[in-house]
Amino acid sequence: MFGNGTEEDLQDKVYILVTGANSGLGFSICCRLVDEFLSSPQRANQSLTVIFTTRSPKKGNDTQLRLQDHLRNTSTTPSRVTFVPESVDLNNLVSVRALSRRLNEEYPKLDAIVLNAGIGGWTALNWPRAIWGVLTDLVHEVSWPSYKIAPTGMVTDYQTTTLADQEPRLGSVFCANVFGHYMLAHNVMPLLRRSGQPNGPGRVIWLSSLEATRKMLDVEDLQGLRTAAPYESSKALTDLLALTADLPSTAPFVKSFYSVEGNHVSNGGFGRPRVADDDDSLPNMYLSHPGICGTGILPLSWPLFYAMIAAFYLARWLGSPWHTVMTYFGACAPVWLALSAQSVLDAAESTYRQHGGGRTKWGSSCNLLGKDCAASTEVDGWGYGGVVGPAVVEEDRQRRRKRGAVDLTAEDKVEFEEMGRKCWQKMEDLRIEWDKLLDLAEVSPDDFGLGF
Repeated sequence: MFGNGTEEDLQDKVYILVTGANSGLGFSICCRLVDEFLSSPQRANQSLTVIFTTRSPKKGNDTQLRLQDHLRNTSTTPSRVTFVPESVDLNNLVSVRALSRRLNEEYPKLDAIVLNAGIGGWTALNWPRAIWGVLTDLVHEVSWPSYKIAPTGMVTDYQTTTLADQEPRLGSVFCANVFGHYMLAHNVMPLLRRSGQPNGPGRVIWLSSLEATRKMLDVEDLQGLRTAAPYESSKALTDLLALTADLPSTAPFVKSFYSVEGNHVSNGGFGRPRVADDDDSLPNMYLSHPGICGTGILPLSWPLFYAMIAAFYLARWLGSPWHTVMTYFGACAPVWLALSAQSVLDAAESTYRQHGGGRTKWGSSCNLLGKDCAASTEVDGWGYGGVVGPAVVEEDRQRRRKRGAVDLTAEDKVEFEEMGRKCWQKMEDLRIEWDKLLDLAEVSPDDFGLGF
């Protein structure tokens, strides 16, 4: 689609993939990517291609028109930006593989992938608990709600037609929020490992949630099929995967995930040789969340939606650092991770690493006046950036904490790292199992056409 280009040409071109972009946070991430890219003096001679996914071509075309309207209304140099719609259903691994193959065949590289798409899985609210909680404990209840109701055991449709009797069932929230993205990221690893300049190594940016906590995840129920909180379980799994990805204990499984050997959907693309399967081109994995902003992920009527937005503003005025309210502000952290120079991100993590920590969960934060920034977020079992003891960064010490939060202990950190190791092992085992099944399905004519 974009033709062959020399390595020098590619240094001036940035390619970023955003999933789930037809509305809400994903759409705002695309808009903010464009705004910050075009306003950056360091990128004055570069171009940006935003590849975004929706669940259907119609939604993709509609989203493209809206993004082009945003570009025309906010930029004097719209020719430097290209929007490309793609379709994928993350609950359909055949569809994920089809998208992966198109990307590998049509693009020279990917500098970042922003894994935003997902579902909540909630079907109702416990209204008495919600009303009481908001009236008596507003900030906590609109930050870490206890009143959302989701059914247990929700699974995807069968992924294939001829091999259904061989398929392990997949939890629908798990597949949409984690596993579909996991398969996609592995499949496009050749593109990520070609990134290089201008950003540095390719980046895998996971979108998590402020609500994620390891207590919501049972490693023996990784897909959340037995829990009444499958969304929170999926986001806790996201945290564990991203925050432990550079630890020695997870290295064998992460190396397998990053591997390009035996890639099932790549033919090298553009006639290029395969990327060498070494450590010189490994991507970086980052974790972010949008704070608390108003999206359609929770099923609410319009009057209740606006009542929710009013409660969010009130929580911010009462001292919450996380109520970004508007999805454009919620896009702050993931866009910062996608576009910042590698030296900037390394510097932001340096204090944590100097004190024995590691990766940080970066959240979109707003002050009382609505000024947004990317802020380190405390994680149950990982603290601030994996540093044992009190927060070592002044801004972290001043930020309002979740009620009941305690400083990270060495024992809790060891437990978190061990959970991360087990999660990585199980995810790789599941990926390998499904790659084999999908390979078999591809040789069966009855399974053709399931992808987009």
